[in-house]
Amino acid sequence: MVEYLMIFSAALVLLTSVTLIQMILPSSEAAEKSLYLMQADAAADSIAGAINTVYANGQGSVRSILVNVDCGWSLQLDNVKNVVRMMIWTSGVMENLEKEVEYRILYQHSLPKIAPGVYTVIVEWRNDKNSPEAMYLDSYDSKKIHLNLVG
Repeated sequence: MVEYLMIFSAALVLLTSVTLIQMILPSSEAAEKSLYLMQADAAADSIAGAINTVYANGQGSVRSILVNVDCGWSLQLDNVKNVVRMMIWTSGVMENLEKEVEYRILYQHSLPKIAPGVYTVIVEWRNDKNSPEAMYLDSYDSKKIHLNLVG
């Protein structure tokens, strides 16, 4: 009788541990996805805010911000919807986050497949009237993204 009780107890412990693992794994994936979405939303909001600030301050202004995204991402300036768009990949699915800007974006700009990490985004409206609107990554080592606005 005691042997049956021990076998039943061992089976119950095994079943409990398997069930707990199956409950914890999806919740940790959901928490990770939420973290990435919050980071991307904050980054898109900061970039849009920096663009709006530079545009409001006029020619010659510069604003630098830091953005941190712990997953692969892409950055776009969309001249059709006039938004900053961040795309991140979580659990094999692409998520888009868009923030409107006051500045009228002239052209479509894109930085695909940016590695995870902390980047300095430098938004500048140069005094040089011949300077084109542009968005580029200095290098993956320097982790500096430049956005040049034009009036």
